Amino acid sequence: MRYSAKLVKNLFKLLNMKKIVGISMIAPPKRRNLTLKQLSRTDIPQKIYQIDGFELITLLPAAPSRHHVFYLHGGGYALEASPFHKNLQERFVKRYNLKVSYFNYPLAPENTADKTLALTEKAFEHLCYLYPDDEFRFFGDSAGGGLATSLAQRLKRIDLAQRPKKLALVSPWLDVTISDPRSAALQAKDVLLEKDLLSEAGENYAGRLALDDPRVSPIYGNFDGLGEMLVIAGTDEILYPDVLRLKEKVAHSSGTTLKLEVVPGMMHNFVIYPLRESTPYIDQIGEFFQ
Repeated sequence: MRYSAKLVKNLFKLLNMKKIVGISMIAPPKRRNLTLKQLSRTDIPQKIYQIDGFELITLLPAAPSRHHVFYLHGGGYALEASPFHKNLQERFVKRYNLKVSYFNYPLAPENTADKTLALTEKAFEHLCYLYPDDEFRFFGDSAGGGLATSLAQRLKRIDLAQRPKKLALVSPWLDVTISDPRSAALQAKDVLLEKDLLSEAGENYAGRLALDDPRVSPIYGNFDGLGEMLVIAGTDEILYPDVLRLKEKVAHSSGTTLKLEVVPGMMHNFVIYPLRESTPYIDQIGEFFQ
């Protein structure tokens, strides 16, 4: 069942969801390894690998495919993936015949950006070894979008034939400083993110690294040579201004193109939720990856 965005936004306001989410990012609930449990209930064939104790799960489509999505979930770098993330992976596999590999990357505050990014790179390189003929795409939502972008920038330093040429981001968290003055003006409209609490979660993730280090905040990195980018964001989220900054950065780069879909009135990460308004954008991503 899919719901209207208006209904969900009103419900989130009533529940003060951004306070609940923000506090959970700073002091996450007990880890329950939800991803493995959720994906074990799917009827899609899968393979599970261990990367230094963290699961890398590949879902395999019915027909052979060389199009392979490396997926990094959102949650302020601190929260486990939700059933919504699982549903999205399944749609990509079943509807678009994509291989999808999900990495259950190290979460903050137990882990910080230096470890998380290095291990995520190791997971991707492992996929390249296992599937040498595949064409990879990166996909990330919210914090996962920031991590995917940092990884895409980082991979440019090594000679890797399978470096992805397509990158799709949904409401990406590109700057953990949240310092753009336009973000403060959007705080009242954002029903999911509380700026001060999100900033604290960002500091936890940064650890010993500076907040404007591209390994933490990829908006400060180099955007040359990243291939095709598809970015989707709503106007009612505090991270929206950073997407506009991304557009400017890409415009002054070489070897990178950006298709930006700005959706009026939509909340943070709306594509992930079971909203009637989300489906066209999910399918746009699927078609982009095919």
